[in-house]
Formats: sequence, C-alpha cells, structure tokens
Amino acid sequence: MSQQVRACPVCGSASWRAFCVHRDVQFVRCRSCASIYQALPLDPVRLQALYGESYHEIRGHSKNPAIEAAKRATTRRYLRMLQRYPDDTGKPRRLLEVGCSAGAGLAAAVECGWEAEGVEISAPAADTARHRPGVRAVYCGRVQDLPLPAARYDAVVLFDVIEHIDPPQPTLAALHRLLVPGGVLLMVTPDAGSFSARMMGAAWVHLFIEHVILFSRRALRQALESAGFSVECAGFAWKRVNLDMLVRHATIHSHIMFGGALRMAGRVLPAALLRAMLPFNIGEFYMLARRPEGS
Repeated sequence: MSQQVRACPVCGSASWRAFCVHRDVQFVRCRSCASIYQALPLDPVRLQALYGESYHEIRGHSKNPAIEAAKRATTRRYLRMLQRYPDDTGKPRRLLEVGCSAGAGLAAAVECGWEAEGVEISAPAADTARHRPGVRAVYCGRVQDLPLPAARYDAVVLFDVIEHIDPPQPTLAALHRLLVPGGVLLMVTPDAGSFSARMMGAAWVHLFIEHVILFSRRALRQALESAGFSVECAGFAWKRVNLDMLVRHATIHSHIMFGGALRMAGRVLPAALLRAMLPFNIGEFYMLARRPEGS
C-alpha cells in the first residue's frame, strides 16, 4: 500500500500510518498534522453516486420532523457564538451557509435575524432549501465555482461540511474572498485528534465514505492560516440531537459502535422519548476565524 498512499492533502507530508479500512476505503493518519484522510482521492464516479438525488434524505438530513428540529436547535446554538462580533453599520447582516443541505440551518439563521443565503452541491436539496421562508437565495454548485461578488458576507458557516472537501485549499480561498474584511468564518467538523477517534478506530461514528479528510484541530488551524485567516478560538461543538436521529444513523451505518443498542432502542422506546433533545458530542469541534481587516 505504501506505493499508493498520497501525501496528506492538508499539510503535504508524505509520512503516514494506517488507521483503518472502511467499506473498502483505506484511511490513514498523517504523522505530521494528525489528520485522518483517504489514502486515495475518492473516485469521481463513486462520489457522484454518493451525492445523488436521495443522498440528503438517506442520511437523515431532511423529511423527518425530529431530525429537522434537532438540526435547527443545533444551528441556533452555533450561531450564538457569532453574537460576540457585533456589527456597527446598523444594516442587516448577511450570512452564507456552505453545504446547507435541505435548509434547516438556513431557516434557523433567518429566525436569528440573519439575511441568510446558502450553497449546496445537491440540486434537489438546494431546491428544497431555497423554498424555506425568509431565505434570500440558494446557489447550486461548489462555492469556488460560483460567480458571487467579493466581500459580500459578514459571516460564513460550514457545519459538518469541510470534511467532505478534497482538497480544501480552493474552498478556503473562496471563503476568504467572499467575507468582508473583519468577517467571521465558523466551522464545525469531526476531530481526528479526539479521544473518541483514538478509542473507536474503525467504529468511529464519523467514518463515512464521503468524509475524505478528517481534520485535527492543528491541521484545520494550519489550513485556515495558510488561506489568510486569523484563527480566534476553537472548542468542543455540542450538538442538540435526539434518539430518533441517532437510531437513523445507526441503521444507515452498521459500523457505528453501540449501533445494535441504538437500533434496539428505536424499536422499543416510545416516540416522545425518541424525540427528546439532549446535548451530544462524540469527537467534534468548532473553529472560529476571521478575515483580517485590510486583507
């Protein structure tokens, strides 16, 4: 396998060690930045098949009231982190969500007072998102390919998205261009350096075929700084979830540790209990950065 493994797509190091094989895909860990990445770039044909029309529904991103409620509650929690950055112009602030899926997060942003726009690679999901009340626009495609004007947004957010993007540099450069000077970038992503990643290995809940790069905190900081951002803070990203969501993920992804117990819970517990909200974190972190003034 040593002849096939590529250099780390985050830091460029050619030093790696095996991490696991998941659904015939080899994951390795970079010895330099501690990111976990796929040994080979994901095949374009397989990638296109993954993000087909049913992707977001199959993954539980839409058409389920309990999951919808959890995603909106989680987004509101994340957006509160942006309140420490007041705007002195008095104008409504513009927010772009990259990888907005079916628009639950955009709906939450509108509720929080943002002028919200989205970018989504899946055409069916983008169409659902753009019909959310109050959403200004949703663009279909990769953010680096869209003809959006520079310095358009006060905030850009990516919730569980950057791990899907390989390589990350063109996307980060596009985000830097789209933010106003002093604008804020907020990312939430699985932490390759977390205790859960080290303990669970091949049963880690964040090992999906479409997760091509799982960043460590050090690696994401390095990537952001290389793109011209100033990193301000990072920490554990606590989601609001319900058992309904966890059961659905355990049903889709048989490798997840304790998946059998979750599937059993889904069969025997009452609906009201399955939909009750609870805080949840198994190895995810947030990182908040800014485009420096004058850049």
